[in-house]
Amino acid sequence: MADYYGYLWSTTWPNLGVLFLIIGVILSRLVWKFVTTWRNARHVWGFLLLSLKMVIWVGVLGVYTQLLLFSQPDWFAKPGLIEGTVQGKSFDTASNIYSVDIRSGTDQTKLFIDFFVYQRLNIDDHVKLMYLPIRREVIRCEIVSSLL
Repeated sequence: MADYYGYLWSTTWPNLGVLFLIIGVILSRLVWKFVTTWRNARHVWGFLLLSLKMVIWVGVLGVYTQLLLFSQPDWFAKPGLIEGTVQGKSFDTASNIYSVDIRSGTDQTKLFIDFFVYQRLNIDDHVKLMYLPIRREVIRCEIVSSLL
């Protein structure tokens, strides 16, 4: 599990950092506005205006959070685990993507791998893989048995 979230963090830390920065700035501004409204203008209109600002900023935070979840949906999914035999591997020259086909029982799954895993794997190797379930990127590859 640490591999899974470590990989997600390594690929999305800029997005998460900006999101946490935005949340921190907005929350600190709202707290500051509440304190100044409480000290200076203890009338209903000041708090109504502050409530309206809070609703708007919560909406902005919701939009930023949704954008993160649309771009990185694997944060709230369980890691995919598969054990099977390598049926094929391929390289798409147009998009520079390495992929591998794994047969587990009657199911065949296509996953995306990096160059080093692509070089290590051979057809008919028995492997255990952990991958991102939505993006289908392999995080950890363990070769259980190899014919070579």
